[in-house]
Formats: sequence, structure tokens, C-alpha cells
Amino acid sequence: MSTTSRARMKSQSVIAKCQVEIVDLKGSYIRSAGTRSAAILDGTKLCRVEEFAARHFRRSGFEVTFLESAPFHVLFSVYFWSVIQDRCDHRVRTVGILDRQAYHQHRPSEVIWIRLPSDFGTADYARRRAKAITKHLAAIAETSAELLELFDNWLAPSVDLRQYLWADRRETIETARKLIELISPVALKTVLGYLVLNYWGHRSCGPTCWSIGQINGFWLKLNHVATS
Repeated sequence: MSTTSRARMKSQSVIAKCQVEIVDLKGSYIRSAGTRSAAILDGTKLCRVEEFAARHFRRSGFEVTFLESAPFHVLFSVYFWSVIQDRCDHRVRTVGILDRQAYHQHRPSEVIWIRLPSDFGTADYARRRAKAITKHLAAIAETSAELLELFDNWLAPSVDLRQYLWADRRETIETARKLIELISPVALKTVLGYLVLNYWGHRSCGPTCWSIGQINGFWLKLNHVATS
């Protein structure tokens, strides 16, 4: 079974388990001459698939935020850096990574040193640190206002973990902060708990419209009707 097929089956399992409502959007795909991409015909105008989904939700009265998985990795880094990089964890050691900020700014990237558990991101890590993780999640704020304040206070200390997880871009951080206002505290803490259980296995690299659908309580299903 291919990786794509396994990911699709996992997604379908999550949809069924969480009873996510499916919105079936039908669009006509038009291939643009000289390009590898295809656009969707929305009335008389062509647009990308993400914009096609966004227009549907805007017409239904929703506010649409474009994002992929990166903002959630920002949130994970900010709210969990103190546990992941805990000096009391005997598996934490110092490792070198390339400076991501220099990379994004097209500057020569030097090695920076950060603390990281040797088993980070695995299910074994979550089992080993279960007590600390449970205690930390229980102590995280219960209101959006408190979560925002905590986000602002922990943004700077989380820089090392954010760089390691490629979650350090300014625009991604701004989107992550906005998500705190859009997602209920219970849902946010559920996402954090899900990620920490098996970070490398649970992190999503799904398409943009998949994330849009999740935030608004919908799952988007786009069908090919006609191709010109």
C-alpha cells in the first residue's frame, strides 16, 4: 500500500470517528495552456482549488483563513517547548541544526545548538513522559484570552524548538496566533495532545483546503465534473 493510500485511509478514519460534516463541492477543472496546474471554473472566472473552496464558504457567511499544517506546529512548539526541552529529562541532549532564520533570509546558515530528547516525536517519548505531559496539558490555560497571553509570553523561549520544526516564519506565527481566537480552548488542547502522542506520525502535511475545512467544522470534498 502506498503512503498516499495509507494517509487517505487514516484521514477517512478521523472523519468517521469525529463525525465531520462533508460538503461536496463540484467544480469543472480547466487545464491552463503551458502550465502543469489546472484551475477551477467558478462562474465565468478561473481560480485555484483553495480559492474555489474559500469562495463557497465566504458565500455561506464564513470567514476563511488559508493555512497548512505549519501554524499548528507553531502552536505545538510554543505550548510544549518547556516539556520537550526539560533539563530534568535524562534523554535530552544538545544537538546542532542549521539556523532556519538565516536560511529564510537567504543568508549563510550557521549551526545553532538546541536541547532535544533523543526520542522526540515518537510514541515511546509520549509513553515515557506521560506524567509530565498530562500535568502540563492540565495546567495550560482554559480561555482564549489566557492562551493568547501564554502564547505571547512563550513565543521567545520556544524559538529553538520552532526552528527545529520549521515553524519560525513571521507570517506563520501570525496565523497561529489568529487560530487561538478561532479554535475553542478545548479543541486546541486536544490538537496539542494528539500531536505530542506521536509527533512524527500525527503531524499533517495535508492540502490547504483540508485545513480550512477543519477549522470551520467541515470537510471539503471536491469532485472532478469536467476537464477541458
